[in-house]
Amino acid sequence: MRITLVLPFVNLTGGIRVLLDFANWLHDAGHRVTVVYPLWPYRFHFTRSDQLRELSKQLRTAPRVEWFDLRCRLRRVPCVTNVFLPRGDLVLTTSWPTVYDVTRLDASRGRKVHLVFHHESGTGPEDRVSATYALPFHRIAFSRVVRDSIEARFGCEIHQVIPAAVDTALFFPDGRPTRKTVLMLYHNDPRKGADDGIEALALLRTRLPDVEIRMCGTVRPERLPSSIPFDFRPTDAELRRLYSSSTVFLYPSRYEGFGLPPLESMACGCPVVTTEVGAVSEFAADRRNALVVQPGDVRGLADRLEELLLNPQLRSELSQRGLETATRYALTRVAPLFGEALRHVLERDQPPQAPTSPQ
Repeated sequence: MRITLVLPFVNLTGGIRVLLDFANWLHDAGHRVTVVYPLWPYRFHFTRSDQLRELSKQLRTAPRVEWFDLRCRLRRVPCVTNVFLPRGDLVLTTSWPTVYDVTRLDASRGRKVHLVFHHESGTGPEDRVSATYALPFHRIAFSRVVRDSIEARFGCEIHQVIPAAVDTALFFPDGRPTRKTVLMLYHNDPRKGADDGIEALALLRTRLPDVEIRMCGTVRPERLPSSIPFDFRPTDAELRRLYSSSTVFLYPSRYEGFGLPPLESMACGCPVVTTEVGAVSEFAADRRNALVVQPGDVRGLADRLEELLLNPQLRSELSQRGLETATRYALTRVAPLFGEALRHVLERDQPPQAPTSPQ
């Protein structure tokens, strides 16, 4: 298959990682894959001056994904139009601004597929975001929760559900956990629940003063207690070692489409305390392979952290079952399902073949 994957940007996010992992797998499986992203940045939360600064940065650098070993072709284009995209069998897109651009492509660029991580409320005008579900696309969601909520709310059809995947060749146990250490990933998007996590950690420290807290992320916190060290933009190898050497991983998100970090943590053998957001309920069961609380439950997060830190038997059980869960969601198992879903898009509307004349 000739496949074009149109991305809004190639910065590090969980969703972009999932899609680039799939792009690499498709490439390695023999498909002709091109990843495309625009030189002129989409607006999202940017001001015009933000866009101009981002454009200036792009013009000073060659097209590349700094944080990921991309093996297929990468193309940075002035804008997403017929002129700049290759002819193909399929053109895949995610994020609502790219959906509108791909809508305007002609049929020679391929059948159009919308990859839906979640409803992107808050990333642009709500009427524009919501109107994407009325556009003529084949839609693949990455969780049943997202499929059900979008179909119920917008009346469109999500044709297939393929889960996100974790690359277990990249995330695996790499070192022994240290005593009473909690790791949390930070992002300033309110949906990520960082304030809830920081509040839960402060409460935890009143109970267990000797707990060590680690925090990392791609965005620096504006305010963080001096007692919490922050690792800015750790490499994948560094993140793997942080997961592996931590006693517990805290995931306080308030809203997700899937929620990849808990799976990464499980793949590294680190027990997880998480909120029930996105697809977490589809791969994490409370007290089976994780400890799960409702979004916004700060006291519940602190309680579960304390329980895990003080209960080595529970940690051991959750660690082992988490590793088993990560294996089920490993890229090597899930990516072939994604490839079959794409093949189905090509075959579903093909005219029947004429019967072969008997010899």
